Amino acid sequence: MKHTLSTIGTVAVLLLSSTLWPSCASKDKPTADTLSVAPADSAATVATDTVAPAVDDQAAKEQQKAEVKAFLEKFYKGLDKDIIDYKLVKQHTTAKAVRYLKDNYDYDCDGGDCMATWLFAYEGGGDIGPLKKRTIESIDENTYMVISVYNNSDGDYTYVVKLGIVKQGDTYKIDTIDPMT
Repeated sequence: MKHTLSTIGTVAVLLLSSTLWPSCASKDKPTADTLSVAPADSAATVATDTVAPAVDDQAAKEQQKAEVKAFLEKFYKGLDKDIIDYKLVKQHTTAKAVRYLKDNYDYDCDGGDCMATWLFAYEGGGDIGPLKKRTIESIDENTYMVISVYNNSDGDYTYVVKLGIVKQGDTYKIDTIDPMT
């Protein structure tokens, strides 16, 4: 009888040990098997942790780019109607950009409020012909290239300007103007 109890006790201990040992071994005591699996699991965890925020950041960046592009399209639509609409330009630019446009106005100005607004669309004055197409390309979230192509008697005239964009409150503004041609 003693022998039967001893055997049952031994079997119970072995059964209990075999059930608990793998979970204890994988959590508390690394083995060769758990060491080979752990780096892969860790890499998957790291990749998941870093990819998820990056996707969210990327989605936010893409949304911002779309918003800025819509802002610039609206601005240029108004500017195409009247290139010297100073009220429109002031609404869509920062004080820094307004100062740049005023400093680059090379002609006599009645009242001192004149701005070189043509720098958004073409270089210098004169007749450049009708606008053939305009594209707005994102360089990064805050910098955009506006490429205007005009059809004139000498062939196509292309003008490129790089614009720096900032967000003021809930709207975007043009902060820097850098003619590239």
